[in-house]
Amino acid sequence: MADALKDAFDVALVEDLADRLKAASPDTFDRSHFLTEILPTLSELELKARINLIADAIASSFDGGYVPTLDAVVATSQTDIDAWSGWALCSFVERHGLGHPEQSLTAMETLTQLMSCEFAIRPFLEHHLELTRTYLRQWAVSPNEHVRRLPSEGTRPILPWGPKVQALNEDPAIGLELLTILRLDESETVRRSVANHLNDIAKADPDLVVRTLTDWTSRTPPADPKMVRHALRTLVKNGDPGALELLGFTTDPQVTVGSFTCSPDVIELGNHIELETVIRSTGPEPQKLVVDFVVHHQNARGDTSPKVFKWTTITLEPNEERTLSKRRLIQHASTRTYHPGVHKVDLQIAGHPLASTQFTI
Repeated sequence: MADALKDAFDVALVEDLADRLKAASPDTFDRSHFLTEILPTLSELELKARINLIADAIASSFDGGYVPTLDAVVATSQTDIDAWSGWALCSFVERHGLGHPEQSLTAMETLTQLMSCEFAIRPFLEHHLELTRTYLRQWAVSPNEHVRRLPSEGTRPILPWGPKVQALNEDPAIGLELLTILRLDESETVRRSVANHLNDIAKADPDLVVRTLTDWTSRTPPADPKMVRHALRTLVKNGDPGALELLGFTTDPQVTVGSFTCSPDVIELGNHIELETVIRSTGPEPQKLVVDFVVHHQNARGDTSPKVFKWTTITLEPNEERTLSKRRLIQHASTRTYHPGVHKVDLQIAGHPLASTQFTI
């Protein structure tokens, strides 16, 4: 993903941003310096390095100090600028604004409407926690959904690509206070962020998330069922009894597995495998089952690491037999590299591994 995104930060974007910054502050912005700071090395850099280079060039290309520069940055964000440029504007605040927290946080309310300030706010949570929480509480009731999303996304304990904030990992109540305000948000984008935040918390404190969602679903009006399911996705894959029960799934499956196969059993990268299983219910009551499969990926050293993939959910009547099949493309991904060798695959029902097969790359 990063490899694809870095190409958005090209010469055309930099030159356009230079023109807009010059228009916002013609007397204090040195356009020539800005371009000289960026263009000679831009193509050599990866995504985050390109963004940081542009952010630092903004800081060094204005006369008058941080606050007047920030005013020009905010004014620039309100033009019809490319949203990717907004990431660099947010990064300017992240890298240069800690000494002026109130002005920086105020600016984020505008900047995040162009490109999320979820990364930019992390240093402020680390160094100005209580002041930042004051702003987050205000943003949680903003009329703008992009502003409302920032309190949830910016305080995620495990924000992808975001620096860790010790306080957020030590005290999930910091985020939960904001999520409680946002739990019924009219925007699906905001609710999805709430779910992702809860999923982060669940990796450290599953019981807290189950208790929280049990409370939210019992209120009137209840929490969005889709949001609840998305928040519990990791716990469901792990077979957490509380999460399964909350969603109405069977926690102790009574089934037999007639067969579990993978074909072909030898493949080359870029091809599909097909998993097939036959499951029969042995219980006296209908069972609502979560069916997953687990691929034990080989690494370069020959060790393996398991990854759970969603298969399906089914309801089995007493003595009912069901045949299930699933295709999976085996190819490299941004978060996973496949290595030659045998890859074990487990059939998992309600978090319980019940059968195994394998394929070889």
